[in-house]
Amino acid sequence: MVDLKASIIVAVYNGEKTLEYTIESILAQTRDNFELLLIDDGSTDGSAQLISKYLTHPNVKYFKKENGGVASARNFGIKVSTGALIGFCDQDDQWKPEKLEKQVPLFERESVGLVYSWVDVDDHGERTLSQPTAEGYCFDALLDKNFISCCTVLARKSVLEAVNGFDESRELHGVDDRHVWLKIAKVSDVAVVKQSLAIYFIHGENYSLNNQKMLVADLSCIRKISSLPDLTNNERALCRKATFNAFMHYANNMFYRNDSVGASECLFNAWKLKPLYIHLLASSLLLRVLSNNALVKLKAIKNRIR
Repeated sequence: MVDLKASIIVAVYNGEKTLEYTIESILAQTRDNFELLLIDDGSTDGSAQLISKYLTHPNVKYFKKENGGVASARNFGIKVSTGALIGFCDQDDQWKPEKLEKQVPLFERESVGLVYSWVDVDDHGERTLSQPTAEGYCFDALLDKNFISCCTVLARKSVLEAVNGFDESRELHGVDDRHVWLKIAKVSDVAVVKQSLAIYFIHGENYSLNNQKMLVADLSCIRKISSLPDLTNNERALCRKATFNAFMHYANNMFYRNDSVGASECLFNAWKLKPLYIHLLASSLLLRVLSNNALVKLKAIKNRIR
């Protein structure tokens, strides 16, 4: 059986409120062949003091660097890691004890570059289970939707290095993980453990809750992927489809959050990609002139139709 060492990277930035739970969850692994790399990305709170009590643990290593963002911290962690496999966990998420035990064996297949799992999504104490099943060639599926939660990932270090790790551009903030999963899915297979092995926590500080910023980031991600030099014609077509789907996705999100202007702009941009879809142009123009009360009534009608 394969016995590859895992390096688990936790990017830390002012995370003292939740970091202890994250560290404890990782150190509780049933498989011991791992190192926990705590990358302090210029914290100004008590994170360093909290981490200090774990430094006597043989699996824990601490590094402090100037603030550069989460992608920069993850790249730093990859550079100093000594494991053949790389895992990620944000400072406010948690791993379940059997995560490494369940995921490492799937790397016996040399074609597998990344293994993810199902995840518990905790929204202020209410939990739902995310159960994606895509595996094998996942480039097309990941263009359609980012179904891989970062805290579930274990990836080969060699593959991460081959695709140049995380893009540290600020424009990708919030989707830098999706960008690297797509690059990995382009060159290797993806495998999934159909069991929840991590907990992702939603709270008011999640960057992904900002639809305007996430739209810009997702479009940037797709644009960068579409510019890769070795894409097939089919993969380029998938990128164009993904751009259209992104506009439609955020139009829906903004509509239900009473952002009629943002929804209108998304629908207009989607129409420009598919000019024969006249209903998109009509919907865009309608949202421009609707009052807030009319928008609420329209949403109620749409919900009843559903």
